[in-house]
Amino acid sequence: MATKEDKDIHLKVVVNGNGVPLKGAPTDLLGSLVVPALEKANVADKSETDRWVFTDSAGQTLDKARALASFGFAHNAEIFLNLTAGVVG
Repeated sequence: MATKEDKDIHLKVVVNGNGVPLKGAPTDLLGSLVVPALEKANVADKSETDRWVFTDSAGQTLDKARALASFGFAHNAEIFLNLTAGVVG
């Protein structure tokens, strides 16, 4: 019998060059991983979590409002969490 643990999506999130393992339920939004990733990577300032963006290995921005399962991540897929530059438009 499959357990909830078996269905979790396991990712390696690279924050400031530091890869941290994270997991979430398939229905969790990608954005829900920002704070746990910053905590595991020992990032002190978590006040502006909306300024952090996820990208894939090709540099494409990943939508934080999408469920983890919608990306079709491979087991332990590597994604990147970076602070966006303040762009004034």
